[in-house]
Amino acid sequence: MTSIVLIPAKYTKKITIPDNVANKLPNRLMLFSSVQFLHQLSDIKKQLESKDKTISTIKSKNFLYDGMISDKGQLLGCNAETFDAKNHGDEFDAFLYIGDGIFHPQALLVNNRKDIYCYDPKINKLNVLKKELHDDIQKRTKGRVLKFLTSKNIGIIVTTKRGQNNSKRAEALKEKILKKWPNKKIFMLLCSELNFSELENFNFVDIYVNTACSRIGHDDTIRSPKPIINIEDVEEVLRL
Repeated sequence: MTSIVLIPAKYTKKITIPDNVANKLPNRLMLFSSVQFLHQLSDIKKQLESKDKTISTIKSKNFLYDGMISDKGQLLGCNAETFDAKNHGDEFDAFLYIGDGIFHPQALLVNNRKDIYCYDPKINKLNVLKKELHDDIQKRTKGRVLKFLTSKNIGIIVTTKRGQNNSKRAEALKEKILKKWPNKKIFMLLCSELNFSELENFNFVDIYVNTACSRIGHDDTIRSPKPIINIEDVEEVLRL
């Protein structure tokens, strides 16, 4: 297997949280950043604590790479993890994300109903992803679950892409579905890159189960000719 070396490109300018930004933040925060800003999180934490903020940082699960644990405070686009006192010990009021764009912090909305404050140090701008967006995600997920339950022809998408290949998990899912619903038909679809236009060749499929990056089942559903549900949502249905 070919080795892959990942070299993070670090943001070189010093990040200083201005008072006018800090004053808009809740008192208890869980702090995250993308890898470019990770090396400055310790200093940012001290800055905020000097402004009477209570800051928590935590190592999160990397769901794609066999459950590896990410660096403390690092947020990945696939980190659809539940962060609360029950799982992680610290009470907090909201998330604070240091980075540019909203792709990474949007992952927090999947399983967390808390506001996400996004501070972009490059342009000194603070945006807020409101916790109500979590409710919208959950409503759409429930709709896809209902579609799955009423569908006869199920297409399970499996990618060969390194880090996103879940072929064993997909096969196990197939067996569980057929055991619980013998009348359903399962079609395994193998690809290296998911081309949504190619899915139109399978117009007999009622719904697709995504076993690759979970963001496909949230961000890219509009690109698919048929509904897409993530594998973890189907697994949850099977546990009921």
